[in-house]
Amino acid sequence: MIYSLNEIEALSRKAARGAGMSWGLAEETGKAVRWLCDHGFAGPQLLAGLLATNDGIAYSKLVPRFANGSLSATSGTLCPIIVGAMISDRAYGLTVDDPLHIKDISAPLLLAPFVAAASGSGGVTVALEWAGSLLTFNNGRVAAEADQAAVMTRHATRAVLSKTQSRFTPSPHTLAGRRMDSATLRVLESFAFRTYAPATEASRAGAGAGQDND
Repeated sequence: MIYSLNEIEALSRKAARGAGMSWGLAEETGKAVRWLCDHGFAGPQLLAGLLATNDGIAYSKLVPRFANGSLSATSGTLCPIIVGAMISDRAYGLTVDDPLHIKDISAPLLLAPFVAAASGSGGVTVALEWAGSLLTFNNGRVAAEADQAAVMTRHATRAVLSKTQSRFTPSPHTLAGRRMDSATLRVLESFAFRTYAPATEASRAGAGAGQDND
């Protein structure tokens, strides 16, 4: 079934919040999934997988550590929403010449909306690459060269973000990203439903729990 971008953003935001993300990260999640859908990518499917993977994992284990030009998680795999928010906030500038190596990250495609925003604000063309996928960003737009299975992968051992001089031809917007299957819908609704239930110690243990500074 095809959903509106507003419906997708609202459900994604609520599902992220129900999974334990702070309000700020939940807002970023909704916007990121909306961007992916608007550009023809199956954002809700990626988010459903990410939330299921990180369910119950403490935020402290997902926070990136930066050393020697690389980001890695304290334990396990990086969360692309957390990494993306850092990139968007210019914590790691895209105007420098040295590439940023991102180790062991879940659903790397979820980085794309944040990289697009950073490339626009920084006025640079950048490339995001992982095995089988290459996305180029310029002024908030994206050009994709990717195998469908690779671009939708739930885990990448390494992704690289770097400046590029590649020729840029933006990918067209399509309705494909607005389609959501019933299984994905059920997963997101199950996380969203948690926002209606009284908080418990278990529900507070999800990614981003206890990090709400709003």
